[in-house]
Amino acid sequence: MNTAAPEKLQQLVQTIRDLPALPEVVVRVMRMTEDPRTDAQSIARVIATDQAMAARVLKLANSAFYGLPRRVSTLSEAVVILGFRTIKNLAIAASTFELLNREIAGYWLQRGELWRHSLACAIGAQLIARRIRLPVTEEAFVAGLLHDIGKVAINLFVREQFDQIMQRALQDQIAFVDAEQAVLGFNHAMAGGLIAEKWNLPPTLVAVIKYHHQPSTAPDHDPMISIVHLADVLAITLGIGIGGDGLYYHFEEDTMTLFGMEQADLDDLCEQIVDQMARAVSLQEQPEVVLQ
Repeated sequence: MNTAAPEKLQQLVQTIRDLPALPEVVVRVMRMTEDPRTDAQSIARVIATDQAMAARVLKLANSAFYGLPRRVSTLSEAVVILGFRTIKNLAIAASTFELLNREIAGYWLQRGELWRHSLACAIGAQLIARRIRLPVTEEAFVAGLLHDIGKVAINLFVREQFDQIMQRALQDQIAFVDAEQAVLGFNHAMAGGLIAEKWNLPPTLVAVIKYHHQPSTAPDHDPMISIVHLADVLAITLGIGIGGDGLYYHFEEDTMTLFGMEQADLDDLCEQIVDQMARAVSLQEQPEVVLQ
């Protein structure tokens, strides 16, 4: 296996260091929603410290999707209406929107395409988790949303050597992510894991981001990795933000057996992903997502 030149590794590490950290308000909301002692008023007070976040929460609570008979005017009431899970998802989606919504030219992804793919994967992961009765469906959403964050970090490296990477994928009949590793000495999943560690995300999320292309290679296999792997495949199947690497994706078919699914189940999941994507509010302009 090729190893990255020291200067490239140094550049990658610096690129990751230069990426913005998760806002403190998001970190606090994530922590609080996982604490059973937290109440709506406490979360509302934290959200109130970020005017943009507060505005998004109120806007979502008053959206036509919820169809409330009267206008919601306080954050506490909005938190109760939306629920902790949606609040957490909204906070993370809002904070990563600008990062994921940019053009990722190295992967032939126009502005907004990586965001749409990430959102489709997040929705798919949440639906799969719910279908197999996994209790942490909100964690599945977050894992799906962030699975390809590493593409932001290695975009320029891939852009510079895209032809060589694609040639390697075609020549050796390997997945694009493996061709990245062969040519660059690192890949976007590895880079994403480094970003997740920088953001102090839970170990499960770090593992999902690192191993979502090949769940079977994870040292401590967690079902969440396979959930996001399958959701990623479904998003690609639907043609949502697949980019230049989408046609060179290795699917671990044992995933279907692991979850006891057949083709009819996948077809149903695809329909639900399309339906919930349609519920998203102004995807290309605003980070609000409407999920149940």
